Amino acid sequence: MRRFLIPTVSAGLCALLVLCLLQAPTAQAHSGATGVVKERMALMKTLGGEIKKIAAMFKGEAAYDPGEIAAAARRIEDGSGGHMLRLFPEGSTGHPSEAKDGIWRHWPEFEARADELGTEASALAAVADTGKAEARTAFGRLAKTCKACHQDFKSD
Repeated sequence: MRRFLIPTVSAGLCALLVLCLLQAPTAQAHSGATGVVKERMALMKTLGGEIKKIAAMFKGEAAYDPGEIAAAARRIEDGSGGHMLRLFPEGSTGHPSEAKDGIWRHWPEFEARADELGTEASALAAVADTGKAEARTAFGRLAKTCKACHQDFKSD
């Protein structure tokens, strides 16, 4: 019996090590952030958490709650537009920032995306209680807005 315990423990420790190593880049990416960069990383983490919360409801991982979807969408809306833009002063790049320099070269497009995020979040909040299908469609547009902005303006 002892021969089986050692490989099991070793496999468990290896799995734990791999998980720790996978988490390290995320923690390291935000370590050392100060000032406005730290503020915007915190905002993006918060907005991402709201997106994940809503997504879990559409994936069936959490109960569908129209009130919570609307509340999460309003929190996303509150963090969009001008609130988000003030956290991107020109030149605030470099480690640990994940913002691409292209944000400032294409500021009108970035500004439009920040505003679009608010518009799509507002639309989701407005339809959250009208039915899951309509809310899912609105959430798809919101998520597409996030993805497009990250593709163009966030470094990996």
